Amino acid sequence: MTLLPDLFSLKTAWRDARSQYRTLLLYCGGIVAGVAALVAILSFRNDVLLTVNDQARELLGADLEIAQSEPYGDPLSEAIDSLGGRQAQALEFSSMVLYRPAGAEGATGVTRHENEDDPGNTGAHEMDTEGSEGPVELTRLSQIRAIEGEFPFYGQILTEPAEAALSYQSERTALVDRPLMTQFGLNVGDSIRVGNEWLRISGMLLEFPGESAAFSLIGPRVIIPRDVVAGTGLLDRGSRVQYKTWLAFHPEREGLQTEEELAQVATELRELEPDRRTRVTTVASRKQDFSQIIDNLSRFLGMVGFIALMLGALGVASAVYVYIKRKSTTVATLRCLGASSRQTIHIFIIQVAGIGFIGAFTGAILGLFVQRFLPMLFTDFLPFELTQQISLTALLLGFLTGVVISFALAVLPLLSITNIPPLLTIRSIDFSPLANVTKRVKSGVFVGVMVIVTGILTLLLNSIWAALLFTFGLMLALLILLGTSILFVRMTRLLRIQSFSYIWRQGIANMFRPNNQTAVLVTTLGMGMLLIGAMYLSQEMILQRIDFQTGGEQPNLVFYDIQQDQTEQITALAEDVDARIQDVVPIVSMRLAQLNGRSIREIREDTTRQISNWALSREYRVTYREHLTDTETIIEGEWIGRAEGIGSGVTVPVSLAQNIAEDLQAGIGDTLRFDVQGVPVDTYVASLREVDFQRPQPNFFLLFPSGVLESAPQFFAMTLRTPNENATALLQQQVVREHPNVSAIDIGLVLESVQTFLDKIAMAIQFMGLFTIFTGLIVLASAIAISRFQRIRELVLLRTLGATRKQIRGIQLVEYLWLGALACLTGLMLAYIAGWLLAWFYFDLIFVPDFPALVVASLVVIGLTLTVGFINMRGVLKSSPLEVLRLNSE
Repeated sequence: MTLLPDLFSLKTAWRDARSQYRTLLLYCGGIVAGVAALVAILSFRNDVLLTVNDQARELLGADLEIAQSEPYGDPLSEAIDSLGGRQAQALEFSSMVLYRPAGAEGATGVTRHENEDDPGNTGAHEMDTEGSEGPVELTRLSQIRAIEGEFPFYGQILTEPAEAALSYQSERTALVDRPLMTQFGLNVGDSIRVGNEWLRISGMLLEFPGESAAFSLIGPRVIIPRDVVAGTGLLDRGSRVQYKTWLAFHPEREGLQTEEELAQVATELRELEPDRRTRVTTVASRKQDFSQIIDNLSRFLGMVGFIALMLGALGVASAVYVYIKRKSTTVATLRCLGASSRQTIHIFIIQVAGIGFIGAFTGAILGLFVQRFLPMLFTDFLPFELTQQISLTALLLGFLTGVVISFALAVLPLLSITNIPPLLTIRSIDFSPLANVTKRVKSGVFVGVMVIVTGILTLLLNSIWAALLFTFGLMLALLILLGTSILFVRMTRLLRIQSFSYIWRQGIANMFRPNNQTAVLVTTLGMGMLLIGAMYLSQEMILQRIDFQTGGEQPNLVFYDIQQDQTEQITALAEDVDARIQDVVPIVSMRLAQLNGRSIREIREDTTRQISNWALSREYRVTYREHLTDTETIIEGEWIGRAEGIGSGVTVPVSLAQNIAEDLQAGIGDTLRFDVQGVPVDTYVASLREVDFQRPQPNFFLLFPSGVLESAPQFFAMTLRTPNENATALLQQQVVREHPNVSAIDIGLVLESVQTFLDKIAMAIQFMGLFTIFTGLIVLASAIAISRFQRIRELVLLRTLGATRKQIRGIQLVEYLWLGALACLTGLMLAYIAGWLLAWFYFDLIFVPDFPALVVASLVVIGLTLTVGFINMRGVLKSSPLEVLRLNSE
């Protein structure tokens, strides 16, 4: 028996489909959205990877980038010089910067230092007396890039005007980030003050190699010449600085022509000073970093598209089942006329395959259209202008996925055709073909679908284990959604609706008509609400946690890098603006020298070690005190708040945070020797702490008792609570003017930046969630279309019995209103459960969801459901009573 259809099957399938092509085309709409999402995401990923591959050198700006958190030692400096090539250096650090619009008027006076110059003749003037007219000065913690040399060697720094990027070093001017200039109303020609140096703004910074606009959310970027830093006074007090060197080699230089040779040089440079965390980046490693980030993003978004595709295919399978059941009499008639089971199956296989093919093809074309607009969602996160092109691989994978998934889920309804008996031509019974399919066949089809889904996911995720996990999670989520929707539908059926009006009774009863797809529709629309609701609740909980930790009596301003002789002066400035100082924390810098008697070099050379390299080589900034804070909890051992000073034979009891203890593989009783500015300090782990590092106050991996580090070189961090935003801004201005080495963190600005960042991410994910809701609406439309003849019969009978058009519209309104409400209730209930679990187990918060926002989202989905329902029912309402007599001929 051949598996290929014969000519009779082809002709019959065409003739039958031709008379109802609109309905069949509507069925395939269920997979359009899913395929479109997949093709768009895969194409976007391909565009990003191709752009990164083409512009990798421009993203790095050099062939090699060497970075270290302290000045280079002689071995590294000599090795860099021996490499030759073109070189550029930079110092990167965070610092408070004063921004002064030219000619602005305000009430803040500035005391000038005699050695200060106001460059560029900006027209700004200062008054020595507070209250006199003078320029308004704005303060902001900024990311300083102090560059010396022709960096970037590949690509360019984009500024406005363009020539500013080429002249800022020779003219000793500054380039300032566009978002900050826009926010503060600054213009080219205005002034900034970095430390003790005034600089004229010669250009607005638009793009910097390898950095996206999202970097501005961390802190605005300011580019200045490196030689300016020497006069700022910022590096004289132990500020945290990144020392960078960029190298570019002549293409004809022997020994440094290939990626492998550069990788070997990078490895050798990293090993020169193993006790210092030397980071060496090559063009190849930068490409790999970007590829990994984009892979993770595209996989996540692609899964949302795949969920939409699965729901669409589920809707197609449900529609095919109802379609075949309606065609049972036609199948029985064909069997009586001599058609074989193989021929009847082939007829409907051709139609279903056509549905999958047309839906996947349409979705692929729509995906190309979405691809054009998708980069707009990620513009702020991409450090380059995306080059777009058509990806045949993405098109083919999306198309084949749509065809295979839609057909795989429709196999079981197709197999039920063989159970339709010829007797149905003379017997009028409610026959269910699927009920007569054996359990063995059903199990085989289910296993086959799981294998197909897992195989496709393996291609998308490049991991069989991730595919298996996602398949299991997806099936579990669908079963929960389906079970919940069935439960809600049954609860609706159990309602005592006799007391309701006729319109409400009939509208609710319509949800239980024979061949209804209520559960499937509630599941598909509910999945969309689940995705959007869960994403929104997660975003709100993150912001809620930050707001909770910054509200009330929590500090809203933090100063750090305060030297001992500056503490009293800053305290006085804080009292002048009615700020309340909550804590002054001493901080001592040190490095780990030994762990359990083994040197760091010895541990590094041990290939069997499981200790984190980061924990071994990092600079530890620690504090000392007698008592624990409310962010710390002892989970093992005993806290010892006071100990003897440093001396020969003295071992100091310390407390480790749980996470750093895991990285060091250290426990109670283990010994650690630290190098404190050349002085060895022996310690042992007396306790382990659980620390809430998300609180906006200084928290530490390592905590010393009092009586040990008081005489060590140290600086201080100060947490304050200011009465309002104006006091915060004024205090920052005064501190940075008198103590330029001190930096500040405005918790309000941090919260605003985090919210902006989360909003951008949420927009992208919610956009993909809309694909799922769109799929649900298409499945809804196809379900209404497939039951059109049944609805015509019901409504015509109602009109024959005297029902008015107004009553019929009311019945439809109630049905779709109830359907949309159940879908939203299903999705939101599961979203609330997911949100509660996240709040309880992950965010450690009391779950307080934002009801108004989710109610608005629910009303939108219900409104869309009503709109789709009424658009699809327009033809039904226009039907005449005579059509009820013609239904048997359909």
